[in-house]
Amino acid sequence: MGWSTSELARLTGTTVNTIRHYHKLGLLTEPERMSNGYKQYGASHLLRLHQIRRMRELGIPLADIGAVEDDHEQQQLALKQLESDLGEQIAALEKARTEVSQLLEHGAPIDTASGFIDIAARMSNSDRALMNIYSTLYEESALAEMRSIMSETTPYDQEVDELAEDADDATRARLAEQIAPSMKRQLEAKPWLLAPTERMTGDVKMGQAAIIGSLRELYNDAQIDVIQRAFIAVFPTLEIPDADRERFIAFIKHVAAEEEG
Repeated sequence: MGWSTSELARLTGTTVNTIRHYHKLGLLTEPERMSNGYKQYGASHLLRLHQIRRMRELGIPLADIGAVEDDHEQQQLALKQLESDLGEQIAALEKARTEVSQLLEHGAPIDTASGFIDIAARMSNSDRALMNIYSTLYEESALAEMRSIMSETTPYDQEVDELAEDADDATRARLAEQIAPSMKRQLEAKPWLLAPTERMTGDVKMGQAAIIGSLRELYNDAQIDVIQRAFIAVFPTLEIPDADRERFIAFIKHVAAEEEG
């Protein structure tokens, strides 16, 4: 009893092209041809295809099947690696499912960074976008501290968020004075923010450029001016270690030198 390529494909729940692909990879031997020139597959091919399909169902890559099929030790190694990979995939899926549930629960935009979902409603679109970028640049502990900053809002934050680019000088000066106390408190509690590249992961130079470019894109000149005024006012009064103050000065000099270069 024998089968044609299409019949074998139907028997094994695969396709003719898949069978041909297995031939090319050397995973399935070519069958003998009948007198009329047609291929005739036998039981050994049927069993082999079921074996391949089983290994594929378990997640073993096609490239590894040839090496593990008749070697028990290699099979065990492949299964252990597969078990580890599946554990990581399951953990990633469980994390994604949890975050999807949180996004639905809080009605947060789909691009909200992990860890900021429950406070997304209190964040401006610009702040939320910036935290999304930060989530790819900073270590987890730094992001946790960023989250605490975003959780603490003042009555003036929304006014700064909505500040028009043509806001007059008096408005800018008033807002800078109003946000200064909160800024001072945050910088004294988290002085690493003065030189934020200290807590970055990956390429620091590229991360720094990403932040500078994002700030200019997300916030208008008036908003940046208010933040700069507030910082200039509070920096001399910050109660922080000398090392943090010196690190900030070195950071500013480094940024200025790079921009000039």
